[in-house]
Amino acid sequence: MNLEPCGIRPQLAATFGQALELLRRDGAVIVSGIGGGSEDARTVAQSLFGTTVRAIPPAARVFEGGEMDRRLPGIDHQVRLPAHTDGYAYGDLYPDYFLLSCVRASPGGGDSFLVDGYAVLNAMQADQELHWIPDALRQVSIDQTESGMQHAISPIVQRNDQGRIMVRKTHDQKPVAGSTDRTRDLAMIAAWHRVSEQVAEQAPRFKLAAGQAVVVDNYRMLHGRDAYTDLDRLLWRVWVWTSASLGVPDLPLHSDTRYAAVAS
Repeated sequence: MNLEPCGIRPQLAATFGQALELLRRDGAVIVSGIGGGSEDARTVAQSLFGTTVRAIPPAARVFEGGEMDRRLPGIDHQVRLPAHTDGYAYGDLYPDYFLLSCVRASPGGGDSFLVDGYAVLNAMQADQELHWIPDALRQVSIDQTESGMQHAISPIVQRNDQGRIMVRKTHDQKPVAGSTDRTRDLAMIAAWHRVSEQVAEQAPRFKLAAGQAVVVDNYRMLHGRDAYTDLDRLLWRVWVWTSASLGVPDLPLHSDTRYAAVAS
């Protein structure tokens, strides 16, 4: 299985117009000249997406230990953060784009990587053993609910009413209770995770410098980062919902999970 086309290195755009073109083509783009504040990051998102914006909540600080996000078991700055989809605490209404703006990079490590979910589906479709997986990912509903967060029983691959394909990879994906074929569902989920992580291992790395931001199509791309050494490494994360998203959660919004919990 040829996985080389599945990992991408985003290009640096000279203008917002070019950034949008590259974002549509490649699924991610880097922009520069950004101030170090949280509102600077939100302003970039607003300027880039313009009238298509439906929600840009306050930015969240991304640093060792985090603020309101749940840390995955066994994951800290000393190990690679696996490829994943952002904002899945909001269930099926996760943001369709996000932005990471660098304030301080780690001199050692912390490189980012991107996995093109669409390309992964194509690679699996062409594989003799895994060719059945993409159709199953589209047809079989599983439990994608982050513990304690918004309920999500749906296929890993969806298509919204705008015609956009939505792929998702999270730590919490599992067969639904009462699955009619739990063995199949486990094999499907395991293959999706295994191949995505194989791509993550070999994907080209890139590192944002202070004043740069990467803008990512969160319906298409999975992302992660390598281990790093500087505990003062700091980025701003901004989640974006546009008119091309499945929808905006009818909840308070932030660019982390603080408002996504289900009321007890």
